[in-house]
Amino acid sequence: MSLPLALFGIFLFAVVTAVLVVWGMRKSYYQRETLTKMLLSKSADRVMKYLKTHDTITEPEMRNLVEGVKSAEFYSRQRAVAQADRAFTAKLIEAMLHDGMIEQAQKGRQIYRKAEKKKS
Repeated sequence: MSLPLALFGIFLFAVVTAVLVVWGMRKSYYQRETLTKMLLSKSADRVMKYLKTHDTITEPEMRNLVEGVKSAEFYSRQRAVAQADRAFTAKLIEAMLHDGMIEQAQKGRQIYRKAEKKKS
């Protein structure tokens, strides 16, 4: 084997290794954010499933409904679990209101219903 070919092989190995290391570091850096998004998405799905059979839901009912929801990425041991706390429920409500999934049933009260589709 010639020297230039061996040097090219070493260089190619170094480049591939560097790309894999950077990709892994980037994934681990954004993992918490990704898990939070996945957890909010799963919790929102559970709330929307509940609202298919019920007219309204209150904040305490929502808190109890999403308690214990888990999310995990397939290549990682890290897991996120929803706990029955007000901070997570407030974040969930804010996200669902922003996405247009739910709306307040009564102004000034923390009672929510499935958002009605807008006619356009």
